[in-house]
Amino acid sequence: MSVELIFVAFLEHQKTVDIDFKAELQSLVRSLNQDGELETDSHGGVSFHCAEMSVDEDLCRRIGAQLAEMGDRFQKEGRIKTEVVESLVHDILNESLTEDRFEDAVTSLLNNLPPGTEIEQATLVVAMSLTSKVGSSVPNLLQNCFTTALTFIQRNYRSYIDRLTSQGAH
Repeated sequence: MSVELIFVAFLEHQKTVDIDFKAELQSLVRSLNQDGELETDSHGGVSFHCAEMSVDEDLCRRIGAQLAEMGDRFQKEGRIKTEVVESLVHDILNESLTEDRFEDAVTSLLNNLPPGTEIEQATLVVAMSLTSKVGSSVPNLLQNCFTTALTFIQRNYRSYIDRLTSQGAH
């Protein structure tokens, strides 16, 4: 679906040179590909294939890149707190990360947003940024955090993602 492709595009646009993170991201893409949803192309990019619906891959990539730019801004502004990332790493390592715990972590970082920032967009950016930071801190935890974050996003922000993709298609 478009959520997975946008999320992977976000992660691909992160400014990291960590080889282990990139390897885990490729592993994540391969595991999604086994589900018949995402494929890597010859340039290391991600493609979406689904017989039932058509998804504008370029649009999803652009949305992911825009969200990544916002995530970079949030990082520079100090909105993605190291202690929250460390707490999520701890929860994953102790197999106690739940969607509710992830939501609490995201919510804790949404205070004092810049004026005019859409709360739904900021929530997506924080959720994806936290996933990226967990994966950057401990690369082998990327898939676990991605799965939890993806479930959180799909359950709570599916209609927002659908609006983003339908607005961009026009």
